[in-house]
Amino acid sequence: MRTNHFAAFAAALLLASPAARAADLSTQQVMQEKLGHSQEILRGIATENYDLILANAQKLNRLSHATGWFTRQTPEYELFTNELRRHTDALGKAAKAKNLDAATLSYMQMTMSCVACHKYMRSAKVASLK
Repeated sequence: MRTNHFAAFAAALLLASPAARAADLSTQQVMQEKLGHSQEILRGIATENYDLILANAQKLNRLSHATGWFTRQTPEYELFTNELRRHTDALGKAAKAKNLDAATLSYMQMTMSCVACHKYMRSAKVASLK
């Protein structure tokens, strides 16, 4: 049961990619990259692999500048994007400091922000259909 919750949780996240390819990625590709990087950050936290946490937090941050990232041009979406960048910066700082508790907290805050953004996107989509 716990595995099912983790799988659903991870699927909701969807995190980052290399900056060189980022500008050419579609929204779906960006979401797949986000998921992969979020899973790697969690793996890094679980195994105390600070290099893995740092590398994937940086990739996620760079991905947030990709063209495919900006699916909605709204002030709310920009706030969510800025929030994600703050959390990935905090993850990077925690990894450099080898502070597992701070990395875990930043990861959870980032996850909550991602879930809130996805809820916003779903509600904005429904509202635009009315």
